[in-house]
Amino acid sequence: MSEAPVNIVKLAVGVRSVEELALIQKRFLNQPGFQTGKGFYHSTKLMPKKHEAVVESGSLYWVIKGVICARQKIVEIVKQEDPDGVKRCRIYLDSSIIKTTPIRKRPFQGWRYLKKNRTPADIVDPIPAIFDDDINLEVQQRLLEVGLI
Repeated sequence: MSEAPVNIVKLAVGVRSVEELALIQKRFLNQPGFQTGKGFYHSTKLMPKKHEAVVESGSLYWVIKGVICARQKIVEIVKQEDPDGVKRCRIYLDSSIIKTTPIRKRPFQGWRYLKKNRTPADIVDPIPAIFDDDINLEVQQRLLEVGLI
């Protein structure tokens, strides 16, 4: 019998929807000077002690407006040091964002391990991390704000 995955939960502060989360990540990847070929990452000061188990089978579950409603597979966790000497770790995420059944989650700081009995099930309607490249990102943001995408 295989071990249950070790998952992490994180607040998506200021994000209003799963679609907006995908758009923000795309904007991050398209910024000038972005150098890593590994994709989108979340930077945090605390390295998960269970990082090997998290990378092996875990996901980062996103809390949007007080509800766990999406997840991304964690593909790698890397220690790094910022130019100002602050030690951090980067949690690299798979590009596809998977919607989950909504579960309320109280606010917290940083990230937390997600309890196995509180892990929501996936919804089979994945959110594409790549929107239409022919449309300017600012226009996509406005369309998202009015509910057209």
